[in-house]
Amino acid sequence: MNALVALLVLAVIGVAAALCQPAARRTGLGIWHPAAAWLGLHAVFFGLGSAILALDGRTGPALYVAGAALVFGSAVAVSDRVAGRRSIVAAPTEGLALPPQEPQVERAPLPPVERVERVSLRPLAVAGLAGLGLVLVLPTLARVGLPFLVNDITGARTELAGPALQVLRVAVPGLALAIALIARGRIVPWLVVAGLLALEIALASRYLAAELLAVLFVGIGLAGWRLRPRLVLAGALAAVVAFGGIQVLRAYDQAAGRELAFALERTVNRVVLIQPRTLEALQAVIPAEQPHFDGLTWLRRLGPALGRPEIPNLGYWIYPRLFPGQDPPGYAAPGLIGEAWANFGVLGLGLFAVLGVVAERLGAFLARRRHATGDLIAGALAVVFIARTHALGLNGLALLLLLVVAWRVVVAGGLGGTFRALGDAVRWRI
Repeated sequence: MNALVALLVLAVIGVAAALCQPAARRTGLGIWHPAAAWLGLHAVFFGLGSAILALDGRTGPALYVAGAALVFGSAVAVSDRVAGRRSIVAAPTEGLALPPQEPQVERAPLPPVERVERVSLRPLAVAGLAGLGLVLVLPTLARVGLPFLVNDITGARTELAGPALQVLRVAVPGLALAIALIARGRIVPWLVVAGLLALEIALASRYLAAELLAVLFVGIGLAGWRLRPRLVLAGALAAVVAFGGIQVLRAYDQAAGRELAFALERTVNRVVLIQPRTLEALQAVIPAEQPHFDGLTWLRRLGPALGRPEIPNLGYWIYPRLFPGQDPPGYAAPGLIGEAWANFGVLGLGLFAVLGVVAERLGAFLARRRHATGDLIAGALAVVFIARTHALGLNGLALLLLLVVAWRVVVAGGLGGTFRALGDAVRWRI
């Protein structure tokens, strides 16, 4: 039975991928479609780990993870089906009319992608926002030091969090991708990109560096660059080595003398197992010891007005269940899936229907606006943040997407075309 559940979660993720394939094909985005990005990270950070837990008789996370994937994939398929039919009606006014002799075709292809224009960005604004992001975290760095260089790396890194960090999280990857799109074969721009990556590694943060690399990868894919498999493989190996190295540096007192083994163990735990274990801990406590929160974890500051003054932060609240006795306790990111269970239980899977529709509509928008550099970069950022809901909660995702929109408004013109495409996406006309 346990093996069947482990196979089930992996099979259902495969079914969800098949359900998303028509949307990826219709838009021409392929593997760069937001739904593909979300499912890929869902499989890595939840699918594999929950299957391992299921083999050990802990099937709760696997069933919920499978349900989330199936609901997400179904929502993408339904949304794409609606758009495919409605775009036929809208096509005559948009140059997408189908030949009259083919009335049996139900789906209208999106217009072909144009070359990425390189003149739409305001360079000073792009660089200025990245500088602003750095300025916002300077007071923290002045107080605790640069995390990579201090003795207590974990403690310094813990201080570097909160709303002040979010501008940096959007603006620096945005700057890196903007530079990459104009760099091509020139070495100096790529050295600047490497410097930005080194900056985020100096903050001793796994996810900041990973997000920057992910935005670069998605962005150049959306731009239509042909990626050499050997370069992709080399980059992936370098990222794994860097990730493991950061693990060792952040806890060198535990890794001393067994650095390689520690890096491997820590990487597997942090990548494959930590998210399913966090979901498992939430399922064990809720509703057995704590009733579902009914959405209040997203409204914690309004708790006193709603008669619930002690609504916990889920990440800090559940951490002692995962690592009892650790002092000081840390933070275990529940992600959107953990928040869905904590607030609504099985009914929380409905959140992934909404997420599936958002991912499908974002894919349609990107297919229309890949020719505009500002929209391409903002789209790459949005794709990465939506895919990151394995660790990002609803409030964090909403804040980052708002910052992406603000970044796009500040750094580039051509908003008329962007708004028209957004309107068409919202009305399922593309």
